[in-house]
Amino acid sequence: GRGRDGRFTRVTLFADPLDVALPAGHSLARAPGLGLADLAGEAWIFGGSGPWSEITLAACEAAGFVPEAAHSASGWGAILAMVAAGMGVALVPRMAVSGRGAVGQGGVVMRDLGAARPRRHVIAATRRGAEAAPALSHVLTALREVPPTHT
Repeated sequence: GRGRDGRFTRVTLFADPLDVALPAGHSLARAPGLGLADLAGEAWIFGGSGPWSEITLAACEAAGFVPEAAHSASGWGAILAMVAAGMGVALVPRMAVSGRGAVGQGGVVMRDLGAARPRRHVIAATRRGAEAAPALSHVLTALREVPPTHT
């Protein structure tokens, strides 16, 4: 990719924690202190669109292993359905599944990966200098306040 465009300012709004989705009957679904490295031998379900597969790959590599991409699916509903069916495990951003009926009912257990949990950073790009404009600063403040209501 090119260097940063000087006309824009990047504002990091928040870091959305990534949880791991496991089939409810999985041997590690209730394991205490679960970490990403514990899942090195699992089959992984990758997102089929956007940067999601790279995020999964990077998070797993940072934990010391290369994940086996068993399946890919487009959309969180499909990914969670595959997990529920026992086809693999998946990294899922907490905001993507908050308030979804699929979690907790559909045979999926969401696990927090603890202190070493990976995060996705949600960034807003604004025209340089525009972040000081009152209207935009209200929007950025509101966006930063969104995640806690989802936890």
